[in-house]
Amino acid sequence: MSESFLYRDLDAALTRCMSAHPPVGQERRLHPDAQLMAGLWAEMTVSQRMTTAAAEVKPAIKEAVLRWLAAPTAHRE
Repeated sequence: MSESFLYRDLDAALTRCMSAHPPVGQERRLHPDAQLMAGLWAEMTVSQRMTTAAAEVKPAIKEAVLRWLAAPTAHRE
């Protein structure tokens, strides 16, 4: 990943994860990777930021995004 962290990459990764693992249970529990990405996704959506400094993104979030961007569309664990 470059020095900028792109909203479109985060959104694509979160969408893939949520498609493969929809929220479950009455409480609509998210997949662990979706849970990691959701906070940053919401923050960037509300603030209408299309990029953020990669250095400001937690390593676990970066790893989840990279994992889901690399995953085939029908990814299942």
